[in-house]
Amino acid sequence: MGHQLKLMDRARISRCIKRMAIQVYEHFSVNLPLHVIGLNERGFALAKELVSELNELRSNQDNVIYQLDVFSKGNKTIPDLNDQQVLIVDDVVFSGQTLFQALSVLFHSQKPEIIKIVSLIDRGHRRYPILANIVGEHIPTKVGEHVEVLLSENHLETVILFKNS
Repeated sequence: MGHQLKLMDRARISRCIKRMAIQVYEHFSVNLPLHVIGLNERGFALAKELVSELNELRSNQDNVIYQLDVFSKGNKTIPDLNDQQVLIVDDVVFSGQTLFQALSVLFHSQKPEIIKIVSLIDRGHRRYPILANIVGEHIPTKVGEHVEVLLSENHLETVILFKNS
C-alpha cells in the first residue's frame, strides 16, 4: 500500500517561483523579449506564474508566453523564435523525455539565440542527457516513487510525493 507526502505547499511554491524569476532575470538580456514556453498543462501553469513575477522584474520588457503540449497528436507549431531568447518551463523533470521532445519540436525549424530550461522540481533518474538550468527544488526519488504537482483552478497548489511501501 502506498502513501503520500506533501513536499511543497502553496506558500513554498510561491517562494520558489519568486527565486526562480530572479535567476531567470539574471540569465537573460533585458534588451530583448523573452519567449516562455510552458510544457503541457502543469508547465504552462508554472510558466504563467513565473511570467507574472518576471513582469515585475522586467516591467518595461516583453515576456511572451506559449503553451506546448508535447505529447499531443495534433500539430505542434510554435511561432518564429529564430534569434530570440527562449525559456522552456516544465513542472517536474524526471527522465528528460518531455524536455527532449520539446527541444526536438523547437529545433525542427528554429534557431533561438539562447535557450534555458526551468523546472519547479528535479527528481533525478535521467534517461536523456538534459538538465534544467534553474530548479526550484532537487528532490531525489527512489524507484517506484512519483512526484506530482497538483493544480487548483490552473494554479500550482501543492507538490506531492507518492510512495510505494
